[in-house]
Amino acid sequence: MNFIKNILMLVALTIGLLVLSNRSFAAGDYGLSCTNEAYGVNLGSDYLQKTAGTDRAFDAYGVYAGLDCAYAGGGRTNSSAIVGGEIARSAANAVVGAVSGRLSAAMTMNSDTAAHMSYSANGGGIGMAANHVMGGLSLWTNFASSDFENDQAFSNVQTDSNAFDGDSTAVTLGLDKRFGNLVVGLAYTSFDSDITVKVNDGTIKTEGETLGFYVGLNTGPLQLSLGAGQGEYEIDTARRDLGSDATISADDVTADVTFYHLGLSGELNRGKLTFRPRVAYRNFDLDLPAFTDIVPNDSNTLATDTLTTADESVAGKTYSSDMSEAGLSIALGTGNKLIPYIDVSYVNEETTSAAYNVEATADSATADLDASAPDGYITYGGGLILNLKGKMSGYVSITETTTRTDYSETSISGSLKIKF
Repeated sequence: MNFIKNILMLVALTIGLLVLSNRSFAAGDYGLSCTNEAYGVNLGSDYLQKTAGTDRAFDAYGVYAGLDCAYAGGGRTNSSAIVGGEIARSAANAVVGAVSGRLSAAMTMNSDTAAHMSYSANGGGIGMAANHVMGGLSLWTNFASSDFENDQAFSNVQTDSNAFDGDSTAVTLGLDKRFGNLVVGLAYTSFDSDITVKVNDGTIKTEGETLGFYVGLNTGPLQLSLGAGQGEYEIDTARRDLGSDATISADDVTADVTFYHLGLSGELNRGKLTFRPRVAYRNFDLDLPAFTDIVPNDSNTLATDTLTTADESVAGKTYSSDMSEAGLSIALGTGNKLIPYIDVSYVNEETTSAAYNVEATADSATADLDASAPDGYITYGGGLILNLKGKMSGYVSITETTTRTDYSETSISGSLKIKF
């Protein structure tokens, strides 16, 4: 019996040590916030002096809040500084892509288009329009959804990483009028995105609207398009306090957004095939003001002190995405009911990359990872356009982004119109 009892005690002790070990990795030994005002690493060098002859985390550096608080750069960073540029990039593709698709359709439509609907496929998605609604006005809509991720290696919070998973959706409504070979219009886009950052279990949610104008000019062999706009996005962020495991958050941060775009395309028909080469440029800026990360009280006491936490200030910053594109769409005519197409493009990109807070002290035991640098990439995809004359019209398309460092993305566009 004593033997069995000893075995059970050994098993219980082992499990207990494993649990404590996991918790120690997840947070500081005492559950103190990284910004604890009495013992946090924010107090400076007096709490970062190494004591020889000991391996205990709170003895070796005297920070009490844990080594993650001292060694982590990315883990101590608000998610906006890690993925702010990616939000601008995703919004640019959604907002500008919808207008580019509409202008491409408007510049090539003719009076014989079935059910007064016009369609076009390009790297920004497919546009659909109900032409000649009243007085020469056209009403159109576009929907886009994307899933994207950065798969940079992530081992622990002390080595840094800008790995993330995200998704975004956008719905655009537009109204325009044609004057001879000129199209002038307005477009309203509702955009939202949700991104999860691995290095600190952080999240950043974006939701807002933009309003823009656009102009298209058909010169015959070439079509020229341009547009610009502005709006506001509301941003909510959250991340884990590496010392206390509490959730640090900032809600309802209002960012101003501005964008503009230029495009030039042509069209060449060979039998049932239609070739549409294009070049384009788009810019999108997300101006995030300074705000405060609210750090919850760690609700701990050490010795006779009542411990409190300090909120953290996040500096304002403008996150930009500039993209220059060269692409080609090829569509196959199949009797005006089901039209397949393929699309490929190369994009040269300059997007604000991830940035991390400076670590409280150098970490000689681990090699920090540098953030992935945005660069050029290739997109490819295709879809089907459905046209059942006066009853039903719509499309579906899928686009993949590849060769971008540590990054992959799948975008889906689609729409449906039913006439009763």
